Amino acid sequence: MKCKINGNNLRDKIDSVLLKGKWNNGANSKSSILCPSIVISVGETYVRVFNANASTFVSNDLETIEIDNHKAGKFAIDSEILLKYLPKEDCIFQLEDNIFQLISERKTVNLPILERHENNDSILFVNKHLDVSRDINKNVIISEKTQLKTRIKVSSEELSNALLDCEAVGNSVFQLDYDGINLNVSSSNGREMVLVKLEPVESVGEKATMEFSAPIHKYLNGLTTIISFNDESPLSIISGKLKVLRAPRIEV
Repeated sequence: MKCKINGNNLRDKIDSVLLKGKWNNGANSKSSILCPSIVISVGETYVRVFNANASTFVSNDLETIEIDNHKAGKFAIDSEILLKYLPKEDCIFQLEDNIFQLISERKTVNLPILERHENNDSILFVNKHLDVSRDINKNVIISEKTQLKTRIKVSSEELSNALLDCEAVGNSVFQLDYDGINLNVSSSNGREMVLVKLEPVESVGEKATMEFSAPIHKYLNGLTTIISFNDESPLSIISGKLKVLRAPRIEV
């Protein structure tokens, strides 16, 4: 495997799949990340970074820089180790005989890779089954039994600000309620509650409501974001090259 990428751009993509931020922790929230290990897959013209745990899948892409002897491949690595050495400038990734090299103008770094991502089965399952299009008239296919039919396109900036406003409540549990016209984003904790009404750019499907916890508002990077869900279903998010599939939070 061999490719050339910009270090700063890759760092941004890695940060997005780590989903570092405030997650629900009982009645409160706690700063955490999704999972420290990541999978990096090199295609012909892009690098795709994956991460997952038992209830969340996330991926993000960046374009490679043209280079002789570009070669596709895939490996898992500890993100903390990679970010420790990743330069800001353009650099070359090279993997030969299970030895990963990070090469820039100033230095060459050898780093250990992982035998597999700790949630590799989740990554493989979603990669195999998830079919999500930017055409909101097409259902999101999660598996043979599950499709998301309510799809809403909103301004990424407006959605990010709405979730940030709701985060002030303190438990990092967000409710998405599509009433057939608007998307209502809210969070509540005891007698405290924040609700923000968003007017979609486009929307299709029936009324639906679901709750989730994940700091996605920090990583929305397209002009618009498409969110898809049914009542108490998983949540699909597309924003720029970022894709997220998150299980619902259901009170028992």
